[in-house]
Amino acid sequence: MKIAVVVFPGSNCDVDLYEALHTVCHVDVEYVSHRATSLDGFDAVMLPGGFSYGDYLRSGAIARFTNIMPAVVKMAHAGKPVFGTCNGFQILTEAGLLPGALKHNNGQKFVCKTVPLEVVNNQTLFTSEYQAHERINLPIAHADGCYVASQQTLDQLEDHHQVVFRYADENPNGSLRNIAGITNEQGNVLGMMPHPERAVEAILGNTDGLRLFKSLLFNGTVKA
Repeated sequence: MKIAVVVFPGSNCDVDLYEALHTVCHVDVEYVSHRATSLDGFDAVMLPGGFSYGDYLRSGAIARFTNIMPAVVKMAHAGKPVFGTCNGFQILTEAGLLPGALKHNNGQKFVCKTVPLEVVNNQTLFTSEYQAHERINLPIAHADGCYVASQQTLDQLEDHHQVVFRYADENPNGSLRNIAGITNEQGNVLGMMPHPERAVEAILGNTDGLRLFKSLLFNGTVKA
């Protein structure tokens, strides 16, 4: 499996994703510039966290119009895995690949800490190595992480099992229904505010994020 990590101006978690895949999972991974126009030859693509274009207008609103995004949309529509964490999640909603939107945290402050999550759906490309309703801990670091959508959209997400991760014990940003991560209806596009790539090595004190990448590799073209 060959994976692309897209780099936007202001990305700051691209190296985290690259190292999680290359150093820890021993995957063939490459950085791809936002200026590129093709993702030919890649089996999956990942959009990192950070502050693309300084979060001007709205988080992810400018990155959504970069040269690379039509290729990301093409991969998503082809059924290939597309993953976005934090700012990457925001970009996926701005691009219309995921429903809803991310707005400023209810507390009006940047939140940076490790939070407990519930694995709501472990029947996805990204979560098959977790147990259903398992409790895990992942880092968050965001100011615009409050997930919002219409009640109809929220009900559809629940009905189609698209809610993948939920905040447990506490809701750090005010996200409706404690939503921390969702997929598209086809299940090949995942966006989440927590950072699994920052929890993949024991030396960091937490490996709860590693199984997300292991799931993707297990369900991909090459076994991990």
